[in-house]
Amino acid sequence: MAQSLYAVVLDSPEPAVEGRLKEHYARVFRQTDTLILVVGGVDDSEDVAVAAGVRGEQREVSGVVFRLSGSYSGYTKRGLWEWLRDATDG
Repeated sequence: MAQSLYAVVLDSPEPAVEGRLKEHYARVFRQTDTLILVVGGVDDSEDVAVAAGVRGEQREVSGVVFRLSGSYSGYTKRGLWEWLRDATDG
């Protein structure tokens, strides 16, 4: 299955979300208290939303999940760009 990249954007900080995502996906990167990136062989953003607790029967937090296209540019901490490079190179 192809690797996909998702951004989990929370409405407010929810420390437990990162741990829940790490239970399901090997590659998880917390950029801020409300932005977490996830990469892995997943079918769609709903799977990530359920794992995060944003959607589904275990819904505990409020936020949104975006599937990212694989094209990146901008300015931020170097660690994010290094993680994206390593996570998406395969």
